[in-house]
Amino acid sequence: MIHINLLPVRQIKQKAAARKQLVTVFLSFLLLLAILGVVGFFQVSQANQLQHDITQLKTEKQKHAKTLKLIKQLEKDKELIEKRIAIIKQLKKSSSLTVHVLDEVANLTPDDRMWLTSVTQSGASLTLTGMALDNRTIAKYMEDLKTSPYISNVNLANTSLKSYAGRNLKVFSLSCSTVVPEARQVEKTEKK
Repeated sequence: MIHINLLPVRQIKQKAAARKQLVTVFLSFLLLLAILGVVGFFQVSQANQLQHDITQLKTEKQKHAKTLKLIKQLEKDKELIEKRIAIIKQLKKSSSLTVHVLDEVANLTPDDRMWLTSVTQSGASLTLTGMALDNRTIAKYMEDLKTSPYISNVNLANTSLKSYAGRNLKVFSLSCSTVVPEARQVEKTEKK
């Protein structure tokens, strides 16, 4: 005998499969929402913690602002003092330079063959004028001045012949530059 099943099995199976899919999609959607909620909660709590840390850092920064301002002021003062010290050192070198230059000029001038009529210093420029017995004495004096650590660029500006006390003497003018020598160069000259 033949049995005919008149029940719509396929449709029932399809409806059950559709329900199963619908429930799976719905549960997946709920799971996704739960995961998003948990992630959102962690992000909100992390943002709150960061905001709390920022406010703490701001208050700490305000506490140290006075100290930072004081440190900056002290650095400016230190810089100013260092500049003043450098200026004082430069002034000490410059003030002693004139004394050393005059000492060198006096020591290098031969007593019996030449004499100076004027010594003029303007800044780093030095002008020497005087009288000598002959050109050889002037040339030797120029060479002696070149050996000094305090005098450089010795040049003969002019010479002329002048009668003085019945003798023909050479009137000369020298232009030089004054320099602050380095410590080693001064020590070498002082040892000689």
